[in-house]
Amino acid sequence: MDLHPGDVILIEVQFHQTHGAKVRPAIVVLDSGDEDFVAAPVTSRSRAAEFDLTLADWQAAGLNVPSVARVHKIAVLSKASVRRIVGKLAADDLVAT
Repeated sequence: MDLHPGDVILIEVQFHQTHGAKVRPAIVVLDSGDEDFVAAPVTSRSRAAEFDLTLADWQAAGLNVPSVARVHKIAVLSKASVRRIVGKLAADDLVAT
């Protein structure tokens, strides 16, 4: 699977202390071409962290509710956990991230 910076994806995130998982949105930051990629999580719960970036055009990105990118929480994730690509960040939001 090829991912591109700015792709908005749904990814299955495993719980650490219990069994199960949740599907969460994330924004692709880097795909180096192997089985992993770098992404920033997306949340609808703004905690007003210094590095949270409000996504102005969240609907065009395929998100259901107003959201923020938590760029200070980037992570290396497995492409095997990607459920689907839901959209792409608008140019203005991509520049901000």
